[in-house]
Amino acid sequence: MREVTIHTEKDNFVPGDLVSGHVMIATDKDFSCNRIILKVRGKEYTHYQAGKVHISETHEFLHKDISICEGGEFYSGNTRFEFEFKLPENIPPVHIGFRGKIDYTIEAVIEIDRALDPKSKIQLNVKSKLPQYIPEPVPEPLPIGKETDNLQVEIPTNILRPKRGFEIRYLVMERSRIKGLRIEILRREDIICKGNKLDSKIGITEKRIPLTSNDYGRWIDETIHFDWLTMIPFAGKLIKTSLLLKVVLEVGLSIDPFVEFPLQTSGEKLRDDLRIDSTDMEFEW
Repeated sequence: MREVTIHTEKDNFVPGDLVSGHVMIATDKDFSCNRIILKVRGKEYTHYQAGKVHISETHEFLHKDISICEGGEFYSGNTRFEFEFKLPENIPPVHIGFRGKIDYTIEAVIEIDRALDPKSKIQLNVKSKLPQYIPEPVPEPLPIGKETDNLQVEIPTNILRPKRGFEIRYLVMERSRIKGLRIEILRREDIICKGNKLDSKIGITEKRIPLTSNDYGRWIDETIHFDWLTMIPFAGKLIKTSLLLKVVLEVGLSIDPFVEFPLQTSGEKLRDDLRIDSTDMEFEW
């Protein structure tokens, strides 16, 4: 019996982190091997279906083989090998989307002559860094506004900041069969797959607001709260994500009018003598 397990010192990482841990080999018989290597991989995968044809594309942006033992004799029992490597600074986070995904793996392989190589693989959870701080505009700009049938919406800013609710103002003009208002935060996923550009949107959070006759024809303030820090937008080679605010006027027996605003994300403000690393990927989109 030869069993290989991989252990890391922590569960979550961000770009630029040092990943350290150990490989444990358990065996009930002595054996010899040529070497033990650690395969570190990171890749993007996109896909879509055109009729009966399934189309996909893969881009590997992290490919590193690390030798942690040059081989030799191993005795029965447990043997431990330490490892350490640094993640690149500008890599995207783990992502599972509608038409794309990004994952990271570590695989330990024991290379043995004339036998199957014992191996073990684990997933590495890479999260986004906090984005750069976007300073407050000076002087304060006018609200950003959009309107559609019977609905006007203004937002004082399109910047999301940590630990703050997001404020909006809306004005609804009376019409028949209005059921209410719906405020949504959407995550948009843009992908490239074999030269084709596709997008999809999924809802992150929503807030439904019933409307009465007293709510028509006047501006009303509303705040929506959600944890966007778990889904910070990023741009990879094949996959890009962004956040949107969508305000929908729900109308029975009719198409619901709506407006959308693209959102930006800002990190915390630090002291002037501290610097914040950029998470820009500088890929072409």
